[in-house]
Amino acid sequence: MPAAALGRIALALATCLVAAVWLPLGLDALFGLRCVRSIALFSPVAGQFLFREYLSPGQEAALTAAEAGLAEHGLLHRDASGKALSRMDFENALPFQYAESLRVRGLLPVTIQGREFDAEALRQGRLILGIRPADVAGGRPDPGLYALLDSRPDRVTLVFPEDRFRLAGRLEFVNADHNAPDPALSEAVNAALAAAGFVFPATAAYGRDTLLKPFDAGWFLTDAAGGLYQLRRVRDLPQVARVPLPSGEAVAHVQVQEAAGGTALGLVVGTSGTVYWLGGDLGLRALPCQGYDPARHWLKAVIDPFGDACIVDDAAAVAAAYRPAGGGPEIRATRAVPSAASGPGAMVSWLLCPLRLTLAPETSAFVAPTLAVGGLWSVLGAGLWAAVAGAFAWRKGGAAAVPLAAACGAAGGLCGLATGFWTPHKPCASPLHDTPVACPADAPNG
Repeated sequence: MPAAALGRIALALATCLVAAVWLPLGLDALFGLRCVRSIALFSPVAGQFLFREYLSPGQEAALTAAEAGLAEHGLLHRDASGKALSRMDFENALPFQYAESLRVRGLLPVTIQGREFDAEALRQGRLILGIRPADVAGGRPDPGLYALLDSRPDRVTLVFPEDRFRLAGRLEFVNADHNAPDPALSEAVNAALAAAGFVFPATAAYGRDTLLKPFDAGWFLTDAAGGLYQLRRVRDLPQVARVPLPSGEAVAHVQVQEAAGGTALGLVVGTSGTVYWLGGDLGLRALPCQGYDPARHWLKAVIDPFGDACIVDDAAAVAAAYRPAGGGPEIRATRAVPSAASGPGAMVSWLLCPLRLTLAPETSAFVAPTLAVGGLWSVLGAGLWAAVAGAFAWRKGGAAAVPLAAACGAAGGLCGLATGFWTPHKPCASPLHDTPVACPADAPNG
C-alpha cells in the first residue's frame, strides 16, 4: 500500500479518535449536560435524609417559582420527600457537617436530641469515610513495593523510611538507597507475623503511602488462610496484631483512612458484601451498606454520635440508609440524580456523536479507554453519519473510499465527516492526455 494511502488512513483514524473523545465534552458544555453527583446526608435534627442536587439549565428553568427562588447556581436542596429547602435551612439541619457556618452565624452551641454541642464537639463528633471504584483492586495502580512508616509517638511528623517491602512468599524488605535486600529487617518482620499466627504467603497489602495523615496505621495484610493482620513499625520494631473477623467472613478490600484522634482506621469490605467500620482498637462494626457494589458504586460512610449513615451512588441514583446508635428501624431514602436524566439535549448529543470514548473513567485510576453508547439515538446517529460520510467520500474519491469514510462517520459522528479531507480525489481522464489526473471537486467524472 502506498505511503500516501497509509498516511490518509492514519489521519482518518486519528480524526475519529479525537472526535470520539473531545466532541462529547463540547456537546455536554453546549447543551448543559454536565452530570454532577447528588449529595445525601442524614440530619439528626430533622430525622431524615437531605439531598443537594445539581440541575441542568433546562431542569432549572422548569422549576416552580417557589423552587426557583431557592436554587443557587444550579444547586437545589431537598428533603427526603422532595420538598425544596433553602441553603440556610439545609445547613442548619446538618450541624455536624456545617459547624463553622453555624458558628459564624452565632447559632452555637446547638442542642441535638437533648445533647448540647459546641463547635469543637461538632467537629470531633463527625467522621466521614469513603471508597471509590478506583480505590479497589483492579482499579488502582499497585506498585508492588510498600513503605512501612515508623509511627514513633515521640515524633510529630511522619518520615519515609529508606526501605520498602514486597510480597514474595514471605515479606522481603529492600533498601531503596542501595537497591539491595535487607535480610535482618525481613527476618524480624516475618518472625513477628509468624508469632501472631500469620499463615504465609501474604495475599494482599492495604495501606496509604503518604505523609499527609495524622498518624500511620501501618499496613493490613491478608494471609493464605484468609486472616487479616495489622503490621506497624514503632521505633523501628515491628508490631503485629490480628483483626478479628466475623465467623465465615473474608476480606475483599480494606480502605485505610486514618482519622484524627485514632478513633477510626478505615473501612473493611467483606466477601459477603458487608461493609465494616474499622476502629482504632481494630474492632469491626457492620454498617448499613446493603447493595454496595465496589466495582461501580461510590461509598460514603458518615458516622456521628447518633448513628451510622451509608450513602451509595453510581452517578444515576443515590441510595442512603441510616442506623440509629440506640437501636430502632433503619431509615432509607433513594433519589435519582437529576443531571443524569435524559432529555432533548442528551438525545441530540448522542445523535451528533454516537460513540463516546473516555480515557480515564471514574471507575479506574488508570488510563482505561472506555466506550459508551446511547441506545437507539446512537444507532440512528451512526447510520446517519455513516451514510453522509460515505456519500461524500464516494463523490470525492469513488467507491474505494466509502468503507473507511462510512466507518469513521459512524464512529466519529459529525466530526467523522472530517475524514473527507483525507480522501483523495478519484482519477479523471484528461482530455489532452491518456494519464488520469485528479478531478476537481465539482467536476463530473469522465
